[in-house]
This record gives sequence, C-alpha cells and structure tokens, in this order.
Amino acid sequence: MTVVSFGSVRSCGVTTLALSLATTWPPQRRLVLIEADPAGGTLAAGSGWPAEPSLMSLAAAVRRGGEPALVWEHCHQLPGGAAVLAGPSSADHARSALGMAGGLLDRLGELGADVLVDCGRLDPASAALGFWERADRVLLAVRPRLADLHALAGWLEGRPSDRLGLVTVGDGPYPDSEIADALGLPVLARLPWDPDAASGLVLVPASSRELRLAPLVRAARTLADRFATELSDTALAGTAHAPEPSSTEKVPGAGSGSLRTRVLRPWRPEAKAHSTNVDAPEEVSG
Repeated sequence: MTVVSFGSVRSCGVTTLALSLATTWPPQRRLVLIEADPAGGTLAAGSGWPAEPSLMSLAAAVRRGGEPALVWEHCHQLPGGAAVLAGPSSADHARSALGMAGGLLDRLGELGADVLVDCGRLDPASAALGFWERADRVLLAVRPRLADLHALAGWLEGRPSDRLGLVTVGDGPYPDSEIADALGLPVLARLPWDPDAASGLVLVPASSRELRLAPLVRAARTLADRFATELSDTALAGTAHAPEPSSTEKVPGAGSGSLRTRVLRPWRPEAKAHSTNVDAPEEVSG
C-alpha cells in the first residue's frame, strides 16, 4: 500500500485531481482520501456532509492517543465507496487540526490502504509539507500556461525529482511533450476542464450514467488504472517508490534538474489560433 500526495505551486485543480483519482481508483484496492489543504477543505460543503466526523474530530481524538487506524472512524464515504477524511472549511481550523493530528498522520503507511493526500498549494510554510515530503509518490497539478509553468520551474530548482510526476489541468498552448522536456519531469496525464463532472463526483459514483462518459472521469480512470498498476508492480519488486517511466516516457534530464531553467517559448496567438486556452477547473464546490 502506498501514500500519494498531490499539490500545486501556482495552479488550481489539486482537489479535482485527487478526488477524480479517488473516485476511479480500482475497487480491489482499499483507499482513503485525506483533505490536508491548509487553506481549508471543500469536499464537505460540496457533498453536504456534516462538519464532523472530519480532520477536526480526528485531531481532537488524537489528543487522547490512538493508532493510525483511528483515521477510519473519522471518515465520510464517497458514493463509489472510497473513504474521505474531510478537512474543515476554515483555514485556521485546518492548520490547527493538521498540527494536532500531525504525529498520527505521519504514520499513514500503516493504514493498510492506498492513501491519497490533497496538500493544496505548496507554500514554503505550508502545514501539509510533511505529508508531501514523506509520500511514496507525489503528483503536481499545473496548468499548461507560461506563468504557471515558470512558477513550477522555479519551485523545482534544487528539489529531488525521483518521486515527482506532472498532471496538466485544462487546455493551454503548450503540449505535454514540450512541458516534459522543459521541466525534466514526465507528464503522466492531462485532465480536461470539466467543472460539472468535478462537482458531481461527490454526489454520484463515477460509474454512474451521469458521469462515466464525462471527459474528466475517463481521463482520471485511465490515470488511476495506470497508477495502481505501477504501485502493484513496485510492491512486487520490493522497491520504495514507483518505477521509472518506460522508455517511451523518459524525459531527457529528468532527475537532474538540468532542463528546469529552460524557458518555454512565448505563446503567439496568431500561430495557435485553434487553441481554446480555456480556464482550468476550479476546486470542487457545492
């Protein structure tokens, strides 16, 4: 079983990415999604769940002691069956809860399940950085736009990349191959802008008639199946992290950071008139 953390440097879409994978994760693998965004959670509001159980109630329980299995007692359940430890909507409450429950949440690998952790935006002082640093695999959500990609390139400088993968969110003028080449990291998938499906994932199963053919759900299901297969292969191999990309996915300079200062070419609308360049999906809302 593996801990996968999700975050972004400048872009939105982290909760959409984590939620879409949680709802399409292979059902034979036990799963919990933890909303650890210090800016506050959105899933409870979007689904109509009560304020507790939640990360806040877990934090209160941890003060009396407990093992990692205590997490299950404070989860809600998505329509498809995945467990969710929802974060409080208040940023102050979220940061406080993360601080109180941090010792227990550092032991997520003992849960006997795959764990997806929504870390939100990765500010230097983020209370979620501990989850990010201890995860077996980490995924960065980024919009394929110049400002977002340059911000990500700056954040990557000096950081190890052996556990990192990119997921581009929404449309933009830069193809995934150019982004991978410039940043020295594999682009694992591109999630389309699909706000209606993103909002629906907390209300009906991803396999439902309403959602199963939605572009977001189809892209997420492909990524979830691939990711779960890689994690299974990694476990069989007895290694700590997911395997290196295949020969068709290897990125020149990946892991060395040697290409992270390469500047992406400016986008010229007259040369890319067919690009929609629409907004990336926002976080899930009610």
